[in-house]
Amino acid sequence: MNKTELIRMFRQWREDEENEKIVAAILALPENELDDDIMSWLAEAYIDIEEYKKAIAVLESQRERLEDDYRWHFRLGMALIHAAEDEECEDDDDLKINILNRAKVALARGMNMNPPENVLESADRYMEQIEDLLDELNGVEDDEDDDDSELDFYEEDEMDAVEEHIKEYYGDFPTVFHEITSPDIHCDICIVPPTKEKNYYTLLTMGMGARVMDIPEDLDPTEDGRAELLICLPPDWKVGENSEEWFWPIALLKNLARLPINCDSWLGWGHSVDNQSTFAKNTELCGSLLLFPEAVPDGAESCTLPNGDTVNFFEVIPLYREEMEFKIQNGTKALLEQMQNVSHVLDIGRPNCCEGFEPAPHSVIDCVSDHSGKITDKKLPLDLINGANHIAIFLRWCIEHKLIAPEFYENCPDIVEGVLSGEQTDLREFIADYFDGELAPFQLSFLGAGFTHYYYNWDRDDAEYFFPADVDKYAEEYFGTEKYNSEEFQDEAYLFVPFDENYYQGLSKYIERAFFTFYPSFADYQYRCSGKILERVEKTLGIKAEAVRHYDDVKKEFALAVSELKGSEFVPMIMVVDDGGAVTQPSEFEEMLLDSLNPFLETIAVARLPKEYINGLGSKHMNLQKPNVMMKSPRMDELFKKAKEQFGEEPAILTFDENGSTLFMPYKEGYIRFTGEGIEGEETT
Repeated sequence: MNKTELIRMFRQWREDEENEKIVAAILALPENELDDDIMSWLAEAYIDIEEYKKAIAVLESQRERLEDDYRWHFRLGMALIHAAEDEECEDDDDLKINILNRAKVALARGMNMNPPENVLESADRYMEQIEDLLDELNGVEDDEDDDDSELDFYEEDEMDAVEEHIKEYYGDFPTVFHEITSPDIHCDICIVPPTKEKNYYTLLTMGMGARVMDIPEDLDPTEDGRAELLICLPPDWKVGENSEEWFWPIALLKNLARLPINCDSWLGWGHSVDNQSTFAKNTELCGSLLLFPEAVPDGAESCTLPNGDTVNFFEVIPLYREEMEFKIQNGTKALLEQMQNVSHVLDIGRPNCCEGFEPAPHSVIDCVSDHSGKITDKKLPLDLINGANHIAIFLRWCIEHKLIAPEFYENCPDIVEGVLSGEQTDLREFIADYFDGELAPFQLSFLGAGFTHYYYNWDRDDAEYFFPADVDKYAEEYFGTEKYNSEEFQDEAYLFVPFDENYYQGLSKYIERAFFTFYPSFADYQYRCSGKILERVEKTLGIKAEAVRHYDDVKKEFALAVSELKGSEFVPMIMVVDDGGAVTQPSEFEEMLLDSLNPFLETIAVARLPKEYINGLGSKHMNLQKPNVMMKSPRMDELFKKAKEQFGEEPAILTFDENGSTLFMPYKEGYIRFTGEGIEGEETT
């Protein structure tokens, strides 16, 4: 009897419910005739006659060959569901739960392989049966109890909106890993299987956005308060397997979804989260970066709920330790430049984009926890946020006096604008949330960091002017010496000073006194250094330039040069002079332009430039290559606009060292780039 006739006979026996005959016939066959088709009939027959262990054994023998066949997964899932009902499991709930979870994984993997609709519907019914059994075993009641009342759920119409958004922009999700127990939010994981167009899995949370996160005051909770997360996995990923090497992306999504709740914080674009250890033994990835989703249609990054709130979708990109350290020190945008060739689809063995990176020692000027800890330790009757009072005052003063870093302006424009307009005068929560409670030099400009080192340096507490001493001095003046020294304050009177505008204005007088003592000598030093650099530039390039003693005098000096040079062989220009070497990449040029907006970080000069430069002739030191035009990018356009606001003109930029030099001249829609030999001279820095 050939195979076709044999299978026809099997079908007839199944219709007649004579499955024992199928088992007997197959077991009587020679071993060389037992292929996977025949063995699949044997497995199904064992299931039908309730020999579930034997069915599982047959199916496991086929795993290596058939694990890409949805039918094999469904057969295994069916066998496992029924095996959990055997007498052997009757008094062993842990064994039942383990078997049912295995059945759930098997069905889920089969459902992710795009089976026919009727098969999918049947599998979905069995998944619901498994969920009910697991709920019963875990003691989860059908009716809402007191714990459920504390959970945050989407309303039905909100859930419909999120589901439709996922289907429209990310794809259908035949499988959902439902959460069995939920302490705060009910966070399920939707599994979008690979397709021909997108040959990778997309796993998305559904439920995180039901709770509004504790976002900073300057953000709008209706626009920034809700989020869902996703991660993309390769097509051969064993989604749903319980072992650590396959399950960790699901665990990661769930942990991140609950992080804002557990830490009273929030997650948004560019945030990174340290996992503290590697996600699994087979990878060195150990952190996460949140970005807007990649390779999706416009609009995928946000979903509007019926009440008008926005749910933002962020893609989780796993990181190596060095990449996280690089991002912390240099910012998200700098890291993304390093990761340009990294796919958003997870690759556990991808190259480390920042291999060998060692972060610079992190210098902290002051930390809120050092002061709020006193409130806790001494049981002072104060809010912990009082530990940030004097730090927030110092940062506000630096913002008002333009002593913060360009990255601060770029990353927190609303905060800067709020402070300068007078609408944002309390920066305590901002420091606690955005800077983890720390005031550090990288938040300040070169001048700001220099002043802070002079005035806020704990190693110089015996200096003539010392900010923490002035904070204490103000507190003594405010309360009077007797009350200042009373037991009520336990030597911490400065924490009891009311945080209001009077406090800010009072401390500002101390800060201004220290700054105006510090600034003249600092400016003279910078001017002397600038002069030495310009001497080298003038001598080699044949141009006349004058360093600007005070940053705010640039426009005035330039207007004077325009008047003086009218009709001469020279043209005036604002020039940013840097001795950091020749610049060849657009990204380096953007960095130079950004630095030019920072007072004293680069030498700013008003230069008298020979007109021959404008004609592209250059000098003997600027003719190594044919001049070419560097087109403006949207990013550069933004920086040009800021630079023009600062200087009144788009500045020229000259970079050089002993090995090479580059001069960028504003020209129509871009910059003309001249390259040349190095400019020799003694180092001045």
